[in-house]
Amino acid sequence: MAANDQPPTWKVAGVVGFYMTVALIMVMTNKWVLSTSSLPLTFLLLQLATSVLLLHLLPLFYNYTPPRWTKSTILAVVPVSVVNVIGLIFNIYCLKLVDASYFQVARGLTLPMTVILQSLNNGIKPNGFTIISCGIVMWGFTYSFLPIPFTTTTIKSSSMNEIDIYGIEIQQEKIQLEAPMAGMLLGIASAAMVAIHAILVKQALKKVEGHTLDLAYWQNALSCLVLIPGIIFSSEIKDFAKMIIGEQGDGRAFIIGCGVTGVVGFLICLAGLLSIKVTSPVTHMFSSAMRSVLQTMLGVYIFGDILNSSRIMSIVLIIIGSCLYTWNQSRSHSPKSPLQEDRKRLLTGQEKLNTYANDPEKGERKD
Repeated sequence: MAANDQPPTWKVAGVVGFYMTVALIMVMTNKWVLSTSSLPLTFLLLQLATSVLLLHLLPLFYNYTPPRWTKSTILAVVPVSVVNVIGLIFNIYCLKLVDASYFQVARGLTLPMTVILQSLNNGIKPNGFTIISCGIVMWGFTYSFLPIPFTTTTIKSSSMNEIDIYGIEIQQEKIQLEAPMAGMLLGIASAAMVAIHAILVKQALKKVEGHTLDLAYWQNALSCLVLIPGIIFSSEIKDFAKMIIGEQGDGRAFIIGCGVTGVVGFLICLAGLLSIKVTSPVTHMFSSAMRSVLQTMLGVYIFGDILNSSRIMSIVLIIIGSCLYTWNQSRSHSPKSPLQEDRKRLLTGQEKLNTYANDPEKGERKD
């Protein structure tokens, strides 16, 4: 983005605020619905179907036409759609098992996995700064996950106490992990899918001529089709019928949550497009860090999540590592000023003069 084309501050603030708001609503509503129902796949299907419906209604307000269903396009976007739906399944089950405030830690390996896979894909080794940033993120992930004394919570349980031969109660202690092991493993799997998805998206965008909304449409539509067999085999249809007639779960909360998250998922797509056009990588970095902090606070306030020192340390380390990586990437890709280019040319010319002066075989030195 050229210096003369910088958007006004109010527009940047508006886009950042909009993106942060819809992202936070998405996570919190997902957690609320998953806490009151046991239909994660059906919930995800209705979310995606709502987004597809809204994309069909978008031409009423915006110059957009949903793409036509052609065999070549479908085959081209099937890989990214399959990875997308698998990642969403891992993601939603992870959120169901872990606290909302701890969700970002459970998926904390997204950055290191993305860097590794991109390096393997393009053959370019990451620089030292990138490795350090990923190391800090991995430290944050393991800080409150690995079952070692200073990263776990010790709980005294009276139910586990025993009575010795003198009738004195012996207190026993047990070690409790910050999150269920299954939830953390699902978070790792979700991070891996995000990394694979980031690579496949670049290839899929070429197939749809760079139209981001078209790719979002295909991902959501094909993901719906992929989810249907999973819902049938998981017996969620019976549970859904019981919920509708009021025999199981909170049907009202489920339907409202599906509608809200479907609309918000659609808005996140639009917010992502606006963010790319209006904000810089550094702005996105700070907004992501702020969103992480707000998500933690909301998790504690709304769901009563426990916030201890190890969790805070994990979140802080992951934010620091991610911010350092984004700052380094924005610095390395920022355009050089004319003064820097002139200085580079002068230094290059001086090096050539020194080479010719000191190496007679490459030229004659004229006194």
